[in-house]
Amino acid sequence: MSKKNRKVASVSSQEVSDILGELRKPVRLASISSNGFPLISTLWFLYEDEKFWCITQEKTILRSNLFRNPRCAFEIALDKSRFKLLRGQGTAELKLSEGPRVTELMIDRYMDDNDGPVAKALRAQIPTEYAICITPLWIRGQG
Repeated sequence: MSKKNRKVASVSSQEVSDILGELRKPVRLASISSNGFPLISTLWFLYEDEKFWCITQEKTILRSNLFRNPRCAFEIALDKSRFKLLRGQGTAELKLSEGPRVTELMIDRYMDDNDGPVAKALRAQIPTEYAICITPLWIRGQG
């Protein structure tokens, strides 16, 4: 693809918020593994107060990776936007105390049945559910 056909632009926080509003697609989050290679995880997310929030369980490789090295990258495929995707880099902070709040927000955002078996299973994991708070260094729209 020629550079002429690729459209890349920095995106303001307000525009990110507008683009992601009701989007129910996941984020692909890249973390650095203990062997130095990137690992991509697909997670539910929300964008709140200029930060991305996700959840992960205590015993996941993703949590271990971000604990060891908080640098990460992310990509979100878009629908009905002037861009095909958003990409960026940021730093992640793991917050066990925010796990309950963010889990409930994820259930509200992504699930049609907030009291169904999957929602109940997610709530049962809350004691060991970490919220991942990603502060973006930059965000760009592409495509």
